[in-house]
Amino acid sequence: MSACHIHPPAFEDRIFRGLPLAGLLLATLAASLGGPQVSTLLAPLPWIISLAVVGLPHGAADLALAQRLCVGPLSRRVFGLYLVAIGAVLALFIILPGPLVVLFTALSVWHFGLGHADGQRPPIPAEVWPQVRAAVARGASVLGVPMACWPLATSQVVLELLSLVGTTATLDMAGWFAPTGIGHVGIAMVVVAACALAAEAIASRHVPGAMRRSWDTLVDLSIIGLVGVVADPLFSIGFYFLFWHAWRHMRLLAFPVARIGTSDPTSLGRALLRLHRAALPLLIPTWIALLSGWWLLSPHHTARDLAILSLAVYLVVTPSHDLLVDLFRVRSRSESIPGGNRHPDVFSLKVL
Repeated sequence: MSACHIHPPAFEDRIFRGLPLAGLLLATLAASLGGPQVSTLLAPLPWIISLAVVGLPHGAADLALAQRLCVGPLSRRVFGLYLVAIGAVLALFIILPGPLVVLFTALSVWHFGLGHADGQRPPIPAEVWPQVRAAVARGASVLGVPMACWPLATSQVVLELLSLVGTTATLDMAGWFAPTGIGHVGIAMVVVAACALAAEAIASRHVPGAMRRSWDTLVDLSIIGLVGVVADPLFSIGFYFLFWHAWRHMRLLAFPVARIGTSDPTSLGRALLRLHRAALPLLIPTWIALLSGWWLLSPHHTARDLAILSLAVYLVVTPSHDLLVDLFRVRSRSESIPGGNRHPDVFSLKVL
């Protein structure tokens, strides 16, 4: 296997790995020097930026992605199911808010973890267990570290969310999200993530390039974890979402949605502009709904309330978004190339 099949191009590695890791280190330094008060004060900022740049737009590009994956009436049926799923999750969130938050946490581990694995070389095998192992290894500690280090603040975010959306079960849910329980679950998630990464390294030790992939992943997660240790959880997870997860997904979506690669500064700029433009048909209604909810539900119209309400949006839309991205991964893997190493970021124009 040649080196080009193992390592991503140098420019993309710098932009989609080196740059966000540098940003995470700077955030860690700033939070360490400023203390907990500073990260708490700035906690809404990454979520608010995400509403317009990279974060929410990367999910709002789903309509364009569905149109690229399927042709004609099939794309309309796929997107119709996408909207039905959003409606179903919204109804369940109103009826069963506690269980939905728990399920959303589990889904976030899967979504963040596989999003981290996208673009890594060599690709994770398509079989179920390697995919689950990879998702847990990369996604569980992202949420587990803030939960373990900031259990009270994490509990407050969840209860604020339930209170803002007006669920009558907020008081009943306090026991579900007690700080002690959140702390214990967070520790367990970090342990499970470490075990999964070790299991992946052992299982793939004979695959060329896999050991470097495991070490790179360990470095990534260590830097991500540092932010989770020193910064308010709303800030650390928001910063991770904006600067790591959503930003790296831009590379995943560039070819199928923008029909251009990200191998140099010019193509990257064009891809970002096209992706944001493609997101507008879903982005604008989402902005209207979110800002209307913020105006009606937030007593003092604070930036923190807007950030927390944006979490409700992600809770409702992420299941549909994740299913569409998983469909994209499956579709891209079905396109064979010599050696069988098809990967989502080299999705064939023939499919489009």
